[in-house]
Amino acid sequence: MPDISKLSVEELKRLTAEAEALIETKKDQAIEDAYNQIIEIANVAGLTLEQFIEYGAQKRKKTTRKAVEPRYRNKSNTLETWTGRGKQPRWLVAEIEKGAKLEDFLI
Repeated sequence: MPDISKLSVEELKRLTAEAEALIETKKDQAIEDAYNQIIEIANVAGLTLEQFIEYGAQKRKKTTRKAVEPRYRNKSNTLETWTGRGKQPRWLVAEIEKGAKLEDFLI
């Protein structure tokens, strides 16, 4: 790499501008190359670019998870429920500490 420490401010500015222009050109070329590779892959697979993209979008879609039905219900407030997964809710912990059994809250 050449020693640029001896260049004037104007020469450094010109060099910077040339480097930035070259960077943009190389980025554009890399994008163009990638685009052409994708088109080639789609053609080999017998798909149009749109079909190829749609296929990828379908593969990335997450499956929806079914909500788990609650297994336990608070007797004093029926809106409070628990599925039995994860940490026990405060209302259930408080009732168990008072002497209730988990089975007492089964739905």
